[in-house]
Amino acid sequence: MPTVRENILANIETTLEGITIANGYNNTILSVQRWDKRGNALRQVPCIVVNAGQEEKQMSPNPYFTCRLSVYLDLWIRQDEADAQATDTVLSGILGDIEKALMVNNTRGGYAIDTNIKSNVPFETVEGQPHAGLTIELEILYQHTQSDPSIA
Repeated sequence: MPTVRENILANIETTLEGITIANGYNNTILSVQRWDKRGNALRQVPCIVVNAGQEEKQMSPNPYFTCRLSVYLDLWIRQDEADAQATDTVLSGILGDIEKALMVNNTRGGYAIDTNIKSNVPFETVEGQPHAGLTIELEILYQHTQSDPSIA
């Protein structure tokens, strides 16, 4: 049985996969991937790579842990020379879609207490570099039983 943490991460991935023009968003995300230490394919962009970050656990009233999980979303784009839009404009539009999608269900399918969008930071880029992007930091608040991390 997957842990509550894994169910939350899977929900984030599924939620981001739903960002399409056909679903009422302004952009279509072509690839959503979980972080892979062997590398992630960035051929289809816009691409979002979902990374689990630091997690803090606090003993709550028995029998629960209250957890604060940082999740980082690396948004990758590649912009053609013929595209007249400013890169910031492209990134802002996709960021708006990501925020909208994540807040449709801030409980991550009932596995979390809350989802907070904490920050976004542009990638450091060099002029002429093919990729650009943002790292978006989320904080997910959730609980699981002390005896079994798969039980919320």
